[in-house]
Amino acid sequence: MNPRASILIPTHDRADTLRFAVASALRQSVSDLEVIIIGDGVSRSVREQALALTSADPRVRFFDHDKGPRHGELYRHDAILESGSDAIFYLCDDDLLMRSHVADLLALLESHNFVQSLNGWITASGGVEFYPADLASPETIAWHLRDDLHYNGVSITGTAHSRSFYLQLDDPWTTTPDDFWPDHYQARKFFRHPQFAGATSSRMTALQFPTAEDGRAYWSDERRVEELRRWAGVAESDEGQAVINALVDAAMPPRMERDSRLIVTLHDDVTRLLAHVDELRDALNAIESSRSWMLTRPLRAFRRALSR
Repeated sequence: MNPRASILIPTHDRADTLRFAVASALRQSVSDLEVIIIGDGVSRSVREQALALTSADPRVRFFDHDKGPRHGELYRHDAILESGSDAIFYLCDDDLLMRSHVADLLALLESHNFVQSLNGWITASGGVEFYPADLASPETIAWHLRDDLHYNGVSITGTAHSRSFYLQLDDPWTTTPDDFWPDHYQARKFFRHPQFAGATSSRMTALQFPTAEDGRAYWSDERRVEELRRWAGVAESDEGQAVINALVDAAMPPRMERDSRLIVTLHDDVTRLLAHVDELRDALNAIESSRSWMLTRPLRAFRRALSR
């Protein structure tokens, strides 16, 4: 009997947080699942932790690979081929899943092929911020596909797709170019497919603690572990989802689409203005060369403002 869900956890050198991530995956309300730890040139401590996790629960599998390019994206393709479920979930090795995460997204996958939790992250102060994206919105998808706008509202953690849909892609998981985020680069492949049908959950069921936010890059390992331990207690508690729901409500998610559209509009307006800067400078030079004394002072003031 194949499992109902396969949760992929790529890892490299976070042995202390890996165990919290795996534990949150195994505590799902849907217990008929498998967890695949994808080793990308792992450290000795990660290997020991991964092997201990496979020994403790037969639902955990460990694929131990040499270090691959970038984040070992090619190994994720191999893991999908080896998975036993048509529902492929993702989780970073320093993030957590709420107990209802798999159940929520499995329900969405019944009528869609690429879905995600309400996407955001936990701040260092204990609040919530968002990566605004409604995957059912054609406008949101169009923003992601623009080459001149690196708009990304998709994360590895909290995303799921059908295995059968993935296998329809002409270009599956591959090494990410240097100027892209891996999640953004891969998601665009799904979004371009003519059969793409996306959805975003109304609930935040995946908790992200990104290293790039709130100065976490400078935290000690002990501080990162302590943060994850604290939130793991929330994730596994009976009232945990209610706690997250309250944080989400306090952050006013209904404004996300409005704010996202404003950001994209401002980007486009600034781009158009910058395209005319050289034309403006040429016009200023031509006018100044005419030696019109009436225009000299205001034009010089305008030129100074333009150069700021």
